[in-house]
Amino acid sequence: MIKIRKMGMSDVQFVYMQEIKIFGKSLGKKTLYNEVLYNDLAYYLIALDGNKRVGYIGSWLTIPNAEILNLFTIESYRSKGIATKLLNSVIDYCTCNAIQNLTLEVRDSNKAAQEFYKSLGFKQVAKRKKYYSNNEDAQLMLLELE
Repeated sequence: MIKIRKMGMSDVQFVYMQEIKIFGKSLGKKTLYNEVLYNDLAYYLIALDGNKRVGYIGSWLTIPNAEILNLFTIESYRSKGIATKLLNSVIDYCTCNAIQNLTLEVRDSNKAAQEFYKSLGFKQVAKRKKYYSNNEDAQLMLLELE
């Protein structure tokens, strides 16, 4: 049974290491600690299978908008609905807190992620040229909330 909870200080090392492994870079330990401790706009969640950390989502919530910063599921737990559960947790929180728009960027080459976000109601609304450090473009995706 997968459980979702708010990210705490003890989760920073896990998130940092997985970001490096999955994305090749991280927001950084210092940034992650600061987000957890001091950023009132930050809403970071961890997915757990028992006591094992298996996924993460980081977002900033600014009324009336919110942005997904990062989302991942560890490789051995992919295709089990964990990313959907994490994203739906943020969407539910946004809906309860008068947030109207949820955005994210996804690599132009990451068609699987784009399809995943579309399946949850996101629409591609713009392209951000040379958004990533390797100059790859990003698709800006938007979910309009009720």
